[in-house]
Amino acid sequence: MHYVSWVSNRRHWIPIARCCSTSSRNQPVTTPSPIILTRRDGGALVRATISPVGASLQGLSVAGVELVRGSLDATPVESSGITLVPWPNRVRAARWEWKGQEQALLPTEAGTANALHGLLAATDYAIARHSEGAVLLTARIDNAPGYPFALDVSVEYHLAADGIRVSLSVHNRGGELAPVGLGAHPYLRLGDTPAAELTLSVPAERALLLTQDHLPAAMVSVAGTPLDLREGRRVTESPAHLGFTALRAESGAVTSTLSGPMGRAELWMDPRFRWLQIYLTREFPGLADDQLAIAVEPMTAPPDALNSGIDLHLIAPADTWSLDWGIRFVPA
Repeated sequence: MHYVSWVSNRRHWIPIARCCSTSSRNQPVTTPSPIILTRRDGGALVRATISPVGASLQGLSVAGVELVRGSLDATPVESSGITLVPWPNRVRAARWEWKGQEQALLPTEAGTANALHGLLAATDYAIARHSEGAVLLTARIDNAPGYPFALDVSVEYHLAADGIRVSLSVHNRGGELAPVGLGAHPYLRLGDTPAAELTLSVPAERALLLTQDHLPAAMVSVAGTPLDLREGRRVTESPAHLGFTALRAESGAVTSTLSGPMGRAELWMDPRFRWLQIYLTREFPGLADDQLAIAVEPMTAPPDALNSGIDLHLIAPADTWSLDWGIRFVPA
């Protein structure tokens, strides 16, 4: 069983993980053009960079403070900001069963036979609507190998005075129930604050330990363990790759927080996102020696949900399933 490893960056020991690279078949052929959103309502400037590839969030700043780590162009790196649909995380060995028939997905995780991060991670979404402060991106799933369902997917980014709101919607165009899990893969930051000065909090009572292949191993209570992030824990002392559930909602949302001297980056999500994954890595391109890339991933279902069925959502024909999440900045 493995859920954390450690390396030295010469100043302190930091946890790392290697989980989110994908094989070449998942990479877009061309470099897309980024979509820039801006908003200023008499206050601080809010600016976001969206890539059509994976309908992904590549940048977000409020009052000049960078809150999201992404790619320098619009091609996601280390799965930066991508939308995860119709499953988040992984499917073990890219195989699952539906109505007594084995379904064979394309393996897309380098170094394993797993299917990673859904079917649209490398898809160029279409721009259905675009204004200065919002964009609506759309894509379709049509009876892909190992996933015999027809879905319309939309992802809308809308700037707020303190950050961004993301609305995910999936419409079942097919004639039978479609099993779906949703998620996103944003990397949080607080400008160039060193990892040693950052604290991560997650309001979760239970943690999902992962195997070497980053698949479910065991569910445990976080109470009294280093996995307990409810009161916040230094990023340099946090687990590098872990799932969480039994999440506490307040004021209608589940909120995880990255805190530092300049304030807080808060990732909030609809409570129907019943899972959260964190992933800390030194492998992100362009990182300074004293920094970490910190993914905080909303998920409606755990890893390998197509096999376990845990929290898998069934969308009836002609029905639509919609959820929101977002990021906001609270200055110190």
